[in-house]
Amino acid sequence: MAANGSPNFIVPKEKQQALRRLMAVPFIPGPVALCLFIVMAGTISVDILALQGRLPLAWACVCNGVLSYFLFTVAHDSIHRSAARSQSLNDWIGRIGITLVFPHVTLGLFRWAHIQHHRFTNEPGRDPDLWLHGAWWQAPFRFAFIDVGYLLFIIRSRDPIARRHLRNAYLTIAFTVAAIAVLTWLGYGVEVLLLWFIPSRIAFILTGFMFFWLPHVKYDVSALEDVTQASSMRFGWEWLLTPAMQGQNYHLIHHLFPAMPSNRHEAAWRLLAPELRHRNLVIQHGFGIKPVSYNAQ
Repeated sequence: MAANGSPNFIVPKEKQQALRRLMAVPFIPGPVALCLFIVMAGTISVDILALQGRLPLAWACVCNGVLSYFLFTVAHDSIHRSAARSQSLNDWIGRIGITLVFPHVTLGLFRWAHIQHHRFTNEPGRDPDLWLHGAWWQAPFRFAFIDVGYLLFIIRSRDPIARRHLRNAYLTIAFTVAAIAVLTWLGYGVEVLLLWFIPSRIAFILTGFMFFWLPHVKYDVSALEDVTQASSMRFGWEWLLTPAMQGQNYHLIHHLFPAMPSNRHEAAWRLLAPELRHRNLVIQHGFGIKPVSYNAQ
């Protein structure tokens, strides 16, 4: 374990009340509601224009891919039960967000697998996100098929909760395949490919790069060894990268407080920066990929 490394981070008593305010989930966080509305309205508009022949399918494909990427905030916050104060509403928001782009993926399946990443960050064989790391030329394919990687991880798992979610997932996969087959039989195969399948892969590539891979490009330290070295922070160009990365440029904050609404990560960093700078940190600067490790000050 690195000097001053620890699997825990203790918030000073005098800052705990301020942190609780940041952790409090509103009725529906603004960014979640905004993302869901914009993506739904945008995707419906793009699909209608494309089906009417007023927008080329190639451009519609790109537009839907970029729009779908921003559903990540909706799905991810819902997984961590921070998309709405009501847990029932939270889960419905997550289901809607996921179904718009990934109808074959269930919220429960995604939640279980992602929580394993938080429980066992960077631990070989236990962190499903390590599937995204490999030879450089494989990266786009691994990113594009995160859902396949998660499914294989869950199939290999003996966890009874995972098995229960897997049974539900088989039903949604079967329904999705049947819907694709019917639409293709009706003559809409090209539209399904360009308005849904390829855009969903574009969204996975962007999500895989921005969230799953980039913040953990240095994955040789597990959270069990040192929680503040297992996930990175990215400083610089926040005005651009915070919306582009949907708040995950403060990824360490998310791992320390996963139930915090993602739009509050920056405020949490400002609150706790003095304490965190006394820990070992992994920092990426600007648009750089290679992180720099800083020993505790």
